[in-house]
Amino acid sequence: MIRILSDLHLGHASTRVQDVSQLAPLFEGCEKIVFAGDVWQAKKGVHEGSFEELHELKSLVGDRGVYLRGNHDPETGHGIEWLAGGSVLVTHGDAVLDEATPWSREMPRFRDQVQEIVKRYDRNDPQACSERAKEIANTLEPRPFLNIPPPFNFFASALWPPSRCFEIIWVWATLGEECLRFLERVAPESRVLVCGHFHRVGVWEKEGRIAINTGSYMRGSQPWCVDLSDDELIVRKVIFKEKWEAREVIGRWRF
Repeated sequence: MIRILSDLHLGHASTRVQDVSQLAPLFEGCEKIVFAGDVWQAKKGVHEGSFEELHELKSLVGDRGVYLRGNHDPETGHGIEWLAGGSVLVTHGDAVLDEATPWSREMPRFRDQVQEIVKRYDRNDPQACSERAKEIANTLEPRPFLNIPPPFNFFASALWPPSRCFEIIWVWATLGEECLRFLERVAPESRVLVCGHFHRVGVWEKEGRIAINTGSYMRGSQPWCVDLSDDELIVRKVIFKEKWEAREVIGRWRF
């Protein structure tokens, strides 16, 4: 079985993963584990020991792990992974939108540069879209933010600047449609897109195509995982009871 999950955000002040060993049950019985980006905090919200947590994860997973890059760890791993003979495309999700993270606090300051980056890449090629997202992530240099204690820092980060909140609402409202359009545009022969990035779990279907978002392990979000076998794809809810475990089945599809 191949298991896909994303957005652990190891090392972030708001991650719900307080100890990497708590993730161990998620890896039991897996032949391969695909981490679809934002595995750790290489750019924002980093606390001391973040890099060590990444190494602890890699030690726990061993050679079963495949690490895709995200906007918080743009130099970690490659951008896309094809599974099930090309029927399933896995990427972080920042490749889906032309501007990658339009809700970013830094976007207003760098928007002109980001728009120039967008012009240079073929938006019909999945690898090019991933490379575009990587360049944007490296362009959006984080700015210092107010030193506010939790949980107030979480809400302040989500609501400032005011345009950020509106961007998030718009992206969440249109997420399923955008993901399905992306899949049809960059991989017309593929059936399934699995991504993270947006921190909103969901499954969207249209004309035989399926888009799945696996949420995140950040405070205020819900994580899901995707299990892929020879002839079946299953989406499961991930819950925490002393350790993280894959439990309730959200949906299943036959290949």
